[in-house]
Amino acid sequence: MAELDVRVFLYLHHALASWLGVAAVLSAIGGGWGGLVVVPLWASPRSRAVARSLTYVLCVNAAVVYGLKHVVARARPCNCLPEVRGLVFGSPTDYSFPSGHSAGSFSFCVFFAVVLLASSIGTRPLRVAGATALVLVATGVALSRIALGVHFPGDILAGGILGATIGGVGAHLHLRLQQKSRDVAELRG
Repeated sequence: MAELDVRVFLYLHHALASWLGVAAVLSAIGGGWGGLVVVPLWASPRSRAVARSLTYVLCVNAAVVYGLKHVVARARPCNCLPEVRGLVFGSPTDYSFPSGHSAGSFSFCVFFAVVLLASSIGTRPLRVAGATALVLVATGVALSRIALGVHFPGDILAGGILGATIGGVGAHLHLRLQQKSRDVAELRG
């Protein structure tokens, strides 16, 4: 499995070499800057519940990723493959598995995609297009990590699955709590 991961990494890393500028931007978005979208949500009483739920989702995601990185303790490609060294600006020295950028991006984007699809905002095709765009952004962030030489494909796959699961479960819990709040308000009202 490790040999296959290295071979697929080298293929994708070289195939994505001309996209390093885009990869750097996507990586910055997935590294937390994209999460700043949550800040204005806290300001509005209508969206504060979404901000609170998303904050919980991202905290759970970060804790799980951090724990797994220290359990698995896998070296990054830029730190263990001689042909990759020097290609990354400021190579990270922490562990590789799972990809925190992939997990964070997928938890964030899947959470919003599920909440968006369940909402009544705009038309159904518009909501589907928005959800699809969110998943494509998360996929771009994940692939950027291979282009930059800091993650193997297995790292981003595991991070993506982990993040999508946490984001999806968090979104469903958020939607259930919102429905229960509406039910209670209706009974009181």
